[in-house]
Amino acid sequence: MDPRVIASTSGVDIVLGRVQKHPTNPLFGEDYFAIPSRPWETRFDNVYPSVVLDPDSGLFRVWYFSFLTDSDMADIPLAERPSRTYGSPAREDGLLYAESRDGITWFKPELGLIGFQGGTANNIVMSTESHGIHSGGVLLDEHETDPARRYKAVFRNRRDRTMAVSFSADGLDWSQPVPWAQYSAVGDTHTNGFWDASRKSYVVVTRGWTDSTPDNPYIGERIVLRTESEDFLNWTEPREVLRGADEHDQIYSMPIARYADLYIGLPAVFHKGEPNASDWDLVDTELAISLDTEKWSRVAPGTPLIPRGHGSYPTGAYDCGCIYASAPIVIDDQIFLYYGGSNGTHNGFRESSLNLATLPLDRWAGYCAGPSLGFITTTALVLDPHTFSLNVATSETGSIRAAILTETGSALNGFEFDDCAPITGDGLRLSISWSRELAELPNTPVRLRFELRDATVFAINGATRATT
Repeated sequence: MDPRVIASTSGVDIVLGRVQKHPTNPLFGEDYFAIPSRPWETRFDNVYPSVVLDPDSGLFRVWYFSFLTDSDMADIPLAERPSRTYGSPAREDGLLYAESRDGITWFKPELGLIGFQGGTANNIVMSTESHGIHSGGVLLDEHETDPARRYKAVFRNRRDRTMAVSFSADGLDWSQPVPWAQYSAVGDTHTNGFWDASRKSYVVVTRGWTDSTPDNPYIGERIVLRTESEDFLNWTEPREVLRGADEHDQIYSMPIARYADLYIGLPAVFHKGEPNASDWDLVDTELAISLDTEKWSRVAPGTPLIPRGHGSYPTGAYDCGCIYASAPIVIDDQIFLYYGGSNGTHNGFRESSLNLATLPLDRWAGYCAGPSLGFITTTALVLDPHTFSLNVATSETGSIRAAILTETGSALNGFEFDDCAPITGDGLRLSISWSRELAELPNTPVRLRFELRDATVFAINGATRATT
């Protein structure tokens, strides 16, 4: 996907990788009507999951969003909801916590931290009453040297309508919110971020509106704002970094993460306009990339990275309505994409849950050719002959060949297409060979040119961009 690696293409299209949804989805859902009941889980709404793998405990940990009180969800039984209209009544927000040893089976502990209906036997770590929180996100900061600030949260404080941060040593017991020293944002969604070692700063994305004003911030269309900070307290002015095409293509939220030399975004695309459209009032999660976190582009606009399930409320799949992802987690040869899924429209009744989709390593997207030959030529690369291989997939009748060119594009004897043994199959690290050995290459940057038919190239292993 890195545009700095690709010099030219012909006869190929960029396609998204194919995720696999875990067979045990949903991993957990709202337990308001469960036995025993968790009455503070009336509506997960968009879930907004923040999932991390704690290197110290080995636990998967998730912080997720719930309406602790919501009269429509509490008073209208599941069987009656299809015939009723959801009214968005007065409600209180909460940040809830769960953990897992394997990432599949989750446990909701009774933490004894936050009061709810006269007791503390719940898994609430923040509420509007206790911390003023309105949605938001959590990050595990391995860069932090102060143990009391190892976990960080950034969110909209509903009490005074400003952005705020909070700190915790264990991710459970959180400090009172610290308002941003300067600036603010609408921020009423999955605000999230990470420590970017290359920039030596925290980068956070949140929500804005195209025509927002101080008196009425919710005007226009939803957009993504970006801000950064060296200390997680003093933030730069939030500036727009991504917007959709129109009212029917609004960017609702976008979890972000560093991935290799790129930044990955998972924009939730809200289809608000065009009431007669088949996807009206639904939300898709797509894929976006950036080279610097300041300019973002959607890789395949209109194509979901995590497809919604089939059907519609109330009989459709658990994720047929709206999908909101957490930042990716890489474990061995897999990318874990946890996401909140719901079975109804954004503005209607829906029941939501935490779910998991996975991608093979580095298979966010690839260049694909059909029955006709396609070609890809790279920019100058430095190859490691010991680790050089390809992350590719071919059909039963498809194949890939590669040629190695000089930095200026001239053919190299013994490394042309006719010298290459065709690659077939599906693998993350398929070897490639020519009539000459890679060790015989001159110690200078080279270019690669691929010829493919009924095949997809996802990644080149053992190659780095040549510096100039």
